[in-house]
Amino acid sequence: MQDQGQGDADASELRPRRLIVGTVIALLGVLAIVAALGLWFREPLLSAGRWFVQTLGGPGIAVGFAIPDGLTVPIPNDAFLALGRAGQMGTVPIVGWALLGSLCGGSLGWLIGRRLRRIRGFHRFMSGRGAALDRALRRHGLKVVAVAAITPLPYSLSAWAAGSSQVPYLPFLAVSLLRVVRIVAVLYLIDLGLMSVT
Repeated sequence: MQDQGQGDADASELRPRRLIVGTVIALLGVLAIVAALGLWFREPLLSAGRWFVQTLGGPGIAVGFAIPDGLTVPIPNDAFLALGRAGQMGTVPIVGWALLGSLCGGSLGWLIGRRLRRIRGFHRFMSGRGAALDRALRRHGLKVVAVAAITPLPYSLSAWAAGSSQVPYLPFLAVSLLRVVRIVAVLYLIDLGLMSVT
């Protein structure tokens, strides 16, 4: 009986169709939110974007990605893409700074995971709520990080889990470069949303 429950948990670790549908819904949600904000708050949004770019520039975008990608805090890093675009920053600098911040945040998350694996309470968490992610990493390795890098799954949690599961750093970092796919896709949708109301 216990083996069947274990098999059910393994089968539900990664559901590609569910991830694709979730990704599409999340991206369409970003488009709708940006379009609505642009429609109702066009001038304040553009003003905030100009202030953000003039004051913090690219490093502000990098920090805006590093914090949620490394520390698992509920800050939507996509908002920093919108601020950069509203402040008329070019595509390449926005993507470059966002990717740099995401890689720094992911690296921090990987290091946190490495340290946490020595803590007794973390082992309890990984055998409870974190068990599915831990099993998925042990079974599929870097594919789990790749999926988290491009989908709405929490990338920071996959970085922590990769560190605690002793995934080597350089392969983790290489797979984390896939964050650029998500960054470019979200920025494109932000552009569509902003263009639809200007």
